[in-house]
Amino acid sequence: MFIDIGKSKWMKFILFITTFAFVGTAFVALIVYKLTGNIQGVAQVNGKEIPMAEFYYQVELITRQMQSEGIDTAPLRKQIKAEALRNVIQQELLYQEAEKEGLTATREEVKNYLLDIDAFKENGQFSRDKYLAFLSQINLTPAFFEEILRKELSIRHLLTIHRAGFYLTQDEMDTYINKQLARITGEYIIIKPSPYKPTEKEIKEYYHKHKEEFAGKTGKLIRIYQINIKKLGQEKAEKEAQKIYRSITENKSVTEKEGVKKIFEGVLFKNSKTIEKKLLTEALKLTKDKKVALVSDENYYYLIHYIKDISQPLPIEKVKKQIVSRIKSEKEKQSIQKIHKELQSIVKTEKNLKNIAVNYRTKIQKIKGETLQALSAELGILPENLSKLMKTDNIHTFATNSGVIVIKINKVEPPDIKRKEEMAKLLKPILTQSKYQTLVQMLIDKLQEEADIKINRRIIQ
Repeated sequence: MFIDIGKSKWMKFILFITTFAFVGTAFVALIVYKLTGNIQGVAQVNGKEIPMAEFYYQVELITRQMQSEGIDTAPLRKQIKAEALRNVIQQELLYQEAEKEGLTATREEVKNYLLDIDAFKENGQFSRDKYLAFLSQINLTPAFFEEILRKELSIRHLLTIHRAGFYLTQDEMDTYINKQLARITGEYIIIKPSPYKPTEKEIKEYYHKHKEEFAGKTGKLIRIYQINIKKLGQEKAEKEAQKIYRSITENKSVTEKEGVKKIFEGVLFKNSKTIEKKLLTEALKLTKDKKVALVSDENYYYLIHYIKDISQPLPIEKVKKQIVSRIKSEKEKQSIQKIHKELQSIVKTEKNLKNIAVNYRTKIQKIKGETLQALSAELGILPENLSKLMKTDNIHTFATNSGVIVIKINKVEPPDIKRKEEMAKLLKPILTQSKYQTLVQMLIDKLQEEADIKINRRIIQ
């Protein structure tokens, strides 16, 4: 029943094993979780720990997906980790629910699915070499990867059961389409804030406060220790290398002595010439999650210690236009919110749009039989506010990116039947999927609310 999940190319396979991409992209609300330093995994859900490897696997998938879309992921590490944490917690919640419902995937299902993944085939047959090469690339064992697949397949079983009997009602379809295609007649005004011009002082203060957002050249602060094999002998040199490794991992200072010295401390960039190429290559691979690397040749051991990422901000002259644009946008947004608040109070008693237009020195514009869909797009009114425009004789206010819209609706006419039928055919699958996604998110929210979830505090530091 569940084995024929779907045959996919590589990208479809990647989408399969990141089930939760469709659920939403909000970051984890850590405030709802308990923080603890007493667990080994990334998190604990109802007493069951989620392995660190599963978390870092999600980090890798999200990073690769973003990079494939041309996104620079370096400044987004915190967001990526938060997204990965959200994914593995939600995945564990759904997997535990699948277990309760007796919907856990069998080893045979996992094997059959694995053998049918196109990315691991050669000449139409499963290639163990291609499979192992992939696992080596993402640093996972076959057993761990197959356990991830088993969890994903189990969740698919659960969601398949939840989808059985699910449908979109005609009333839901009609309500949505009527909101989009109903034709309205009325009038409106747009009240825009005065253009804002930032001062030089504001520009400088903004730059210093947000320097990390104007990253230019990025590198890594590195220390490198050299152990002289020729001087100490092989055995003693190995012991010294081990001591230094332990000192680094335990955040202790390293003592220089005969045969052991620090040969470099500074910032390394991609094209740095200050150290040997092989040392530079290994140094640039290091991250907050992998802080130490060992490199050796016939004469020396080298312990490379990552301290932190370093970002050199672009000079203020190069980002001044960007800063001015940001400050203007922020200030004008604040003005729009202030005007909107004033108008919400005014329209409670003032029912004449002409009087409001005079007070705010703007002109009334007419609406003649326009669809709500077109009017929403033209004026920047959010789709969720369209239902307000179905009410006649009321004055409505909306804060948009360009200003405050004040509208009075005089008449609402039903949609053209032919256009309604055309739109229904186009939108039915989209609305059905959207409703289903909402129901899945509601299930996840319910499971999360009822669960005992603890987060390893080291993950968010």
